Amino acid sequence: MKKFGIIALLLLLMGGNAYAQIRDWRVHRRGMMHQSVYNTGELGRAYNAGGTVQSSSPSMEWPPFSSLILDRVNYPGQHCSFGSGIWIAGTRPGGRTYAFCGATSNTNGEPVPVIGVYSSPLELQKVENFPVLSNGELNPAFDPDEAEEIIIARWDTPVGIRVKRTSRAWSYPQYNNFIIYEYEFENVTNDTITDLFITFANTFAPSMFGYQRNYGDWSESNFRGQPPAGLGDHFARFDLKRWMSYNHERDGLPDPDLFEQWSQPGDRGGLNSPQAVGIMVLHYDYDHLSTSDQTAQVFLLPADSAGMWDQNNKAKQPFLLRYENGNLPAESKTATWLDPTLRRKTGIWQGVEDSTRFADQFDPDLWEYWKGRTRGSTNLSWWQPVSRAYGFYPYILPPGEIMRFSVAELIGYGPGGAGDSVYTDLGGTVRAGVDAGFYFSPVASWYYTLRYNFLGSKDFIGTDYLRTHPLPWYVTPGVVSIRDVADRAIEVYTGRALVKYDSLQYKPEEESPTGRYNNIPIPVPAPAIRITDTKAAANEIIWGPQIESFDTPRLHAPFSHYEVWRAPHPLGPWKVLATVLPGDPEYFSDGEYTVLDPESNLGDNVAYAVISVDELGGMSGMTNLVTHETQAPPAENLGKVYVIPNPLLVTSGLSGSDPGGEIGDRIQFVGLTKRCTIRIFSYTGQLIQTIEHQQETYGNPWYQLSINNQIVASGVYYFVVEDLDSGAVSDGKFVIIH
Repeated sequence: MKKFGIIALLLLLMGGNAYAQIRDWRVHRRGMMHQSVYNTGELGRAYNAGGTVQSSSPSMEWPPFSSLILDRVNYPGQHCSFGSGIWIAGTRPGGRTYAFCGATSNTNGEPVPVIGVYSSPLELQKVENFPVLSNGELNPAFDPDEAEEIIIARWDTPVGIRVKRTSRAWSYPQYNNFIIYEYEFENVTNDTITDLFITFANTFAPSMFGYQRNYGDWSESNFRGQPPAGLGDHFARFDLKRWMSYNHERDGLPDPDLFEQWSQPGDRGGLNSPQAVGIMVLHYDYDHLSTSDQTAQVFLLPADSAGMWDQNNKAKQPFLLRYENGNLPAESKTATWLDPTLRRKTGIWQGVEDSTRFADQFDPDLWEYWKGRTRGSTNLSWWQPVSRAYGFYPYILPPGEIMRFSVAELIGYGPGGAGDSVYTDLGGTVRAGVDAGFYFSPVASWYYTLRYNFLGSKDFIGTDYLRTHPLPWYVTPGVVSIRDVADRAIEVYTGRALVKYDSLQYKPEEESPTGRYNNIPIPVPAPAIRITDTKAAANEIIWGPQIESFDTPRLHAPFSHYEVWRAPHPLGPWKVLATVLPGDPEYFSDGEYTVLDPESNLGDNVAYAVISVDELGGMSGMTNLVTHETQAPPAENLGKVYVIPNPLLVTSGLSGSDPGGEIGDRIQFVGLTKRCTIRIFSYTGQLIQTIEHQQETYGNPWYQLSINNQIVASGVYYFVVEDLDSGAVSDGKFVIIH
């Protein structure tokens, strides 16, 4: 299209060479949801309807630190987004211009560049407001009325809109599963921008690990019933009372092999895709909405515009609730949603006859609120649930003025709680149900299996999992479902007391354009910890007592004691290694606490955390989680080198995890000096592998991979170790039995 051909010119006229800008990101890691925030408008990653996720840039990862290698398969983790962003469209004297700052693709659903096309980065900074500094001291500058972690990004667009996004995250249990984003959209031109369209473009796909583990793939194309079979169990839904658009799995994808093991107390849970993932609107700009005579929007059907104008002759919001597949090319599809010369893509609620269930769900007051607002896509189903456009329009923005919006990204353990099936929301059926007028369906949960009409070839949704199994360690009791998380996000943003929005209507147009963040209880923070090696290869967990004097006006309760947690992997299973009282002489000496891990094994990778517990049983966040490879200092002189285990019985397996390779394949060479070379030979003398060891450790792992990157066969193998400083040599043999 011609209008897209002028984008490069517009960028140059804006000043600054966009192509010389650096695309960069910072990561929210303070809470349980880890998310990458880019200075181009993107969230999570560059949009891609499949593929993988880099460990350095999580894309709505929940729970965190979830990557692992299992049965020689690399699982990058429980990421829940293909990549999201902001779409903006506006009309100036030169015509209509578009900016797709994330969540845009080519016609094959593959990523396209955003920087230099739709975004010109200006600023990116991360602000840490942690109550405890990295050295263990209390932070004298800690502000209890601000988030613990703040990321600020600014970028320009060819529309003439400069965007500032301030995102906030907390570690506090009950408040650690959402991120709040405050947006400022500023007109930096000399023109009044009309028919301005602001769209939050999100893609939700819970979860990468679940689909890869169960089906070997994490790809949007497979969510539409295409091979492999079973990937159509992915539903898009909308909670009108909370203004929340979210996705969830049919049954959470129980693990095919390790369900019962992972379902034990302290572990990750047996559901591989338990996440309900969504976005909710906390505030939208009302003042800059156009009146009916200030927009060029064409309504081809009079009924579509009937009732959409409020008492001030402004369009009721949201204007667009569009659900689609992962194919989001700007020119052929997405731009048409934001074009005022075309019919709007989602119509309005006109009367209770729009849905056979609508009148049963809302009382008259709530119905009056939603009448005339957009009804949403008619394909609220399992067929195309990955991407959604949550749009606000039409706006008029004079030069120099700013519009403000606030939204939250949220993740919960399932769509509903134990009793939430009495409520309904939009979605939850296959397309046949929508065609029959069944827009609303009971809210599913992991407490009860539901059966109702229009569920497709599988006549159930939800699961009884939580009736027979405990919550995983990363879910705080009382804040389980995405609905629970949403209510906490509203509490934090508004500064009001917690309210359950199951029958009460949240009204974002009436809320402040900025959050208050000044009312939630603050837990005693976790201390800063360090893990040290000993000559006996037993890990020591060490921390100072500084947090025992932590105080703030909203302190949940005074400090009581510490709990030292240990797990073979950050996903679990976690157990309490020690409970430590203040000044306990068993652990406290010379101004520090020291706990020795009696279960340390040379070469094991172990996750540790120290939790602060208050007098009411409230806990800190797990902000000091660290994974440590158990080691001893290197040998001063090369002596006898041992192989552990020997023989290696692959079928017997090893416990724990290893980020370097499959734990069951690992062989440890121990007794090493700081600098040495390990050469491994077959029984016939063929060189199998060479390992250069140059590190401050006593051992070094090998994962049975040959020079050709192939798993070696069963048999007898020989090794020779040469110290690079002294020239000393040690040798031996070991056996592998597959």
